[in-house]
Formats: sequence, structure tokens, C-alpha cells
Amino acid sequence: MALAFDTASSSSRRKPALAAVQKRAPVPRPHSRAALGAILLERELITEAQLNAAIDQQKRTGRRLGHVLIDMGATTQDAVLGALSVQLGLPGMRINAYTVKAEAIEALPEKVARGLGAFPISKVGTTLTVAVATPLDLEAIDNLRFASGCEIHTVVALEDEIGSALDRYYQADGIPHQLAQDTEEVVVEASLVDRRAGGDRRHVGGRRATDLLYSEPDKFDEAAERSAVTILDRVLARAVSEGASDIHLESTLDSFRVRFRVDGTFREIATFAPQLASAVVARLKVLSGMDIAEHRLPQDGRFSATVGSRRLDLRSSTYPTMYGEKAVLRLLDRTALRLHLETMGMRGKVLDQFRSLIRRPEGMILVTGPTGSGKTSTLYASLAELVETGKHIITIEDPETLSTAVEASLTGHLVFSTLHTNSAVATVARVVDMGLEPYLLSSCLSAIVAQRLVRRICPTCRTEIPTPAGVSHLFAGCAPETMYRGAGCHDCRGTGYRGRVAIHELFVVNEELRSLILERAPEPKLAEVAARSGMVALRDECLTRVREGETTLEEVVRLTQERS
Repeated sequence: MALAFDTASSSSRRKPALAAVQKRAPVPRPHSRAALGAILLERELITEAQLNAAIDQQKRTGRRLGHVLIDMGATTQDAVLGALSVQLGLPGMRINAYTVKAEAIEALPEKVARGLGAFPISKVGTTLTVAVATPLDLEAIDNLRFASGCEIHTVVALEDEIGSALDRYYQADGIPHQLAQDTEEVVVEASLVDRRAGGDRRHVGGRRATDLLYSEPDKFDEAAERSAVTILDRVLARAVSEGASDIHLESTLDSFRVRFRVDGTFREIATFAPQLASAVVARLKVLSGMDIAEHRLPQDGRFSATVGSRRLDLRSSTYPTMYGEKAVLRLLDRTALRLHLETMGMRGKVLDQFRSLIRRPEGMILVTGPTGSGKTSTLYASLAELVETGKHIITIEDPETLSTAVEASLTGHLVFSTLHTNSAVATVARVVDMGLEPYLLSSCLSAIVAQRLVRRICPTCRTEIPTPAGVSHLFAGCAPETMYRGAGCHDCRGTGYRGRVAIHELFVVNEELRSLILERAPEPKLAEVAARSGMVALRDECLTRVREGETTLEEVVRLTQERS
């Protein structure tokens, strides 16, 4: 019998300074397309062979030369932008790295912006800064000036970023264009708590708003209710299509924005009028079985949704902020939870040892790491293997006391649990600090697994590079001659990463370690003995993945601690 439960609940370019009003300069005449390649060649950012191959592909596809070079993995978005800036005689800007203000969007009508391929960046006084991918003629500049009533200052940006920014910031009926497009049908089922209150709680595709119940019926008008239903359904559909693990809905001074966490990093998806914030959060509270009249205290809930053919469990939470309540959704895909330890990234000696541990008849195994590090997925993968052995498994979702887990492990049960700690060794001190006596911990503890999720290099734009100077100390003086990185392409949305893989640090409790735990030995001593017994630290495991070309040094520094 096994008792399983959970005890725990840039851009590289600097943002341009646009505060100062700059004098309008004459728009330079555009150079030929070949000039861009010449600039990149001169800067030694591409080779002659790469340029010739890109020109051939450009002739076949009709796409811009810079985009072809980026998709080929020959260069990066920042390099192309820098070359465009030189070619067109305009300052360059990465729109995705800049926070666009509402007054700039309001100054330029959408029809004019899309027609001219221009995106308004900022408005200071009577000057509107506009990003373009190609230089505009005088007539186009006059059209921008007439439509906005402002003097126009132009900067150059990547065409893809201009297009995505237009979709992200311009809205129709309160719904951004990238959410207003047709999406898969969304069927949302309210939480068990809400369904017990009675009434129909199934909402299909945002078309039924009559069951959206409020304790204060006059607080929101009917249009806001319809928008809230549609917004939440379409945000869920978009999150599933992009592989998001979390959705953040947050109010700012002048907007209500939606951000997704994809592969462990945030991406802004859409902004709404701030007046919609209350209706969207209330809609989420109703689905999650929360008290919609409570705005001053944090709340938690859950509900289910089906998007297309995918069944989701969603954990929701809200808490007050300066500009209103923020809501966070964690997406758990039931189909994705049919995991195997190998596909998650566990391998070699660690995999063999862990499989041996989970087949023991009793003891306690702890899976540790920060929020969003894949602990629950590891538990599901472990239980999936145990199901095949014919054992009876009980999962307890509501937090139980530590003493209950220890008692279960000492009376012939195998207990799995998770904990938030920075390393496997640090978990020992954390559990003792929680009030468990060392003699009980040393008796029941079988192993601790610390894990992180590191981003994988995008296979489409994976590029070999020389190993940077000054990093040999990370590899104990045996650094590889070359490494890999993602150049940035359409498949990875310019990030250079696509997907994540888990790395693990397995602390197996042997007799020597049991004695040290009983003696309350310090962490360095425990780490020393564990390393001597074969434990590989998280940083060393991540560096191995760098050698193999699976991830980058940036991920090593971002996610693992340097050995003391």
C-alpha cells in the first residue's frame, strides 16, 4: 500500500529612451535588399555561403532577407535589427522589450496603423514615436501625422514584432485580435463547491452568460458579463495552443493584462481595458467556487475545462494588489500527466536507483524544488509505475500534518510527498525545523529528489558556437571546445528555447547518512558524504546537459547554485 500526498500547497538590448522629443529627421531613401546582407557580412555576422543560400531561398519564398536568415539559424534577431538600423538610418527597437503606454495606442487609429505597417510606441507631448519595418515615404508620414494629430518620429523594428504588437494592443469590442480569432471549442465545468449550490454550471464556448451568478447583480452590466465569459474561454484556448503552464491575469494602472508562463518564462499575450478586470476575476471566482464578495483576502479554488480534445484541471488563486485583484491559473493537462520517468528526463544511475526506491514496501520519499519545477509530474510518473505492480494507492490532496506522513511510513506504507527546498541536502534541516525529531526522520526517510526544469535548445535553430572564455572553472577545467545555443526562429518565437527537461539530484539515505541525520550534522557534512556515496549535484547534472548540447550555460546560472 502506498500513501501519496502533497504537503505543499529580455531582451539583450536596453530599452530605448524615448522621453525626449526628437527633431524630425528626413526619412532616408531605402537601400536595396542586398545591402542588408552586405552589412551583416561586413560585421562578420554571417558567411558568404549563408548569404547566398538565403538569397536563393528568398527568391523562392518572397520573404524578407532578414527573416530568411533568422529562420535558417544563420544569425539572430538582434543582429538583423542592428543591420536594418544601419541600412535605413533609423534607431532600432525591440518592441517586445518595451512597455507600450495606452496613450500611444489611442493616438493612432488601428486602420491607419495596419495599413501603413506602423506601430505606435510612445507619445510624449505632441510627438508620436512609431516603429516601422521599412522606411515610409512623405505621403505616409503625412497620413500618420493627420490621423494622430502629432509630429511623427520613426524607429525601425522587426516586421514580425510589429505585426504581433498590432494584434496584441489593438482590440475589437474589448477582445484583442489574437483572442478574437476562431479557437477550439471550450467547455468549462465549475468547481464541485459551486455545483453543489445548484443550477447549470456548464459554459460552452463563451455563449452562455446567464449562469454567471453574482452576489451583487447590479455591479456588472450585461456587456461586461459577456466579455468576461468570452475572454476567459479564449484565453484558456490560447494557453493550451501555446503550451502554457500558468496564466496570470493582473491589473495595472491603465490596463488589465494577460501573461502566460511558457517553458518557465513569462510572455505577455494581451491587454484589456481596465474596466473589464472586475468582471473577468468575478467570472473566475464563480467557476472556482470562491466568494466573489471577498476582495481583501487571498482565495484558492479549482475547476475543470475541456479545450478541443484535451481535458484540463485548473488550480486558481486570487489575491489583492494595489490596482485590484490578481488571478493566477495553473493548468494541469490530464493527458500530459500520463508520464514516464524517462520522458521527464530521469536517466542512467539516478533512474535505476529511483526505480529501486519506489518499489520498496515502506519508507518516505520526498520530491523537492521551487514552485513550477515539476514535482507533481514526478509523483504522477512514479505512481504510474507503481500501478503496474498491483499495489493499492491512495492520494490525499488536502495537506496533512508531517507526523501523519511519518507514522504512515513507519507502519509499513510507502509515502511520497513534495516540499519546497533549494536542494536535497537542505531538505533534512527544513524537515527538522518543521518540528520532526531527527530520530524519526532518520528512521523513515528513504531518499530525497531535488529537481529543476531547464529549457531545451530549440532543435530548429540550434547552432554550434565556440565555448566562451572564462567558463572553464564551471567544468572543473575540462570545458568542451564548442557548445550550442538557439539562434531564435519562428518555432521558438525568437527565444532560442523550445520545451523543458527535468534534471535531478538524488540523495539516497544510507546507514552513514542516517547516523549523521541523527547527530544533526550540518549541511556541508551531509553533502560531502552524499557526494562520496555517488550523489551528483544539480549544477553538475545541468553542466552535463550543456556538454551534450541539450541546454545552455545561461540555464545553469539561472537555475542552479554554485557549489560552496
